[in-house]
Amino acid sequence: MTFESAAFPIRPLTGDDLPLLMELEAAAWAPPLRASEATISHRLMLGHTMFGAIDEDVLAGTLCFTETSQDPLVRSDFPQDFEAYSSLPRSEPVNALYAYNLCVRPSHRGTNTAIRLLREMEHHGRRLGARWLIGDGRCSSYAGSSAADDDKVRADPRFRATIDRWNETGMRPPLREIIRDPLLRLHYRVYECEFLYVMPDFFPQDASSGGFRVISAKDLKT
Repeated sequence: MTFESAAFPIRPLTGDDLPLLMELEAAAWAPPLRASEATISHRLMLGHTMFGAIDEDVLAGTLCFTETSQDPLVRSDFPQDFEAYSSLPRSEPVNALYAYNLCVRPSHRGTNTAIRLLREMEHHGRRLGARWLIGDGRCSSYAGSSAADDDKVRADPRFRATIDRWNETGMRPPLREIIRDPLLRLHYRVYECEFLYVMPDFFPQDASSGGFRVISAKDLKT
């Protein structure tokens, strides 16, 4: 079994795994994008689910989400920023899974870790009878990743104009224009999703994305 296709065990994470989670946050994210230990602990207390891919004594990656009764297609009811989105308490009946952190260790990027974590979330959602898997897609080519980021992405003026126009008009652009961004393209190819809307000032600390997030959805009933 090669490292690129290694099937690291995936399991739910608990409060006992906080040291592993904090170490992964430090390894994978620039300081403005990292969650604190208090934030992660609070999310666990809210009933959130966190899956981790375990490579011996480290996390190769993690995927965090909350199970909610909300209807994600009602934009007026959708959380207006990342703080609200990632702080929803678990609610029933479970209609959607709101994923807010798909994180892969830099040394493990290019493996199948992200795909396996997404598939685990999908299986989990189907077991619960959920309708939707929802993601908040980073769009780093809006302004380009900083030198401090591990996932360096060049700024794309054409993509930036697409996001700005989408935000101003509310009219979703053609798919080919959305997936010019490499991270959104990855979401689309792996997640088999559709893009619902763009959210301004969703994560202001994310300068490379201009604070924007593109909300994606996968329908588990199709």
